[in-house]
Amino acid sequence: MKAQARVTERGPAARKPSGGSGTRVGKSKVRSTRTGKHATASSSVVRAKVGRLVEELGNNRVADLLSVSRSQPSRWRSRAEGITPENQRGIVDLEYALTRLHQLYPPELATTWLTSHNAHLGARPVDVLRTRGALPVVAAIDAEAEGAYA
Repeated sequence: MKAQARVTERGPAARKPSGGSGTRVGKSKVRSTRTGKHATASSSVVRAKVGRLVEELGNNRVADLLSVSRSQPSRWRSRAEGITPENQRGIVDLEYALTRLHQLYPPELATTWLTSHNAHLGARPVDVLRTRGALPVVAAIDAEAEGAYA
């Protein structure tokens, strides 16, 4: 809440001592504070998604689906290593696609669907997730749910 109050201040009042770690509250400091808080919240949400994926699929399977080293999900979960923005997107996309697939199939079939060739996509859904994101995969899941065949 304190950072939000600073953001709304303009003019000389914005340059008064903040009582925090810095003595001046300039525009860049407010931005970095907000970005830092946002980035922390975002990465903890993504770490929770990694945890759920690993619990469901196992560490090695998650690593394979994300095309990362098999030790990577463990390092992310233990906070030994940060998650790059690219991998964050992949984690979010994979978790979303699996959630949608669970509406149609039991977990074993959902992962089989992700790693098998899909005529609607012209490729394996997991590969499309990596290259084009979740939107085309979700469209293929919707088509599957409606009984459409490519």
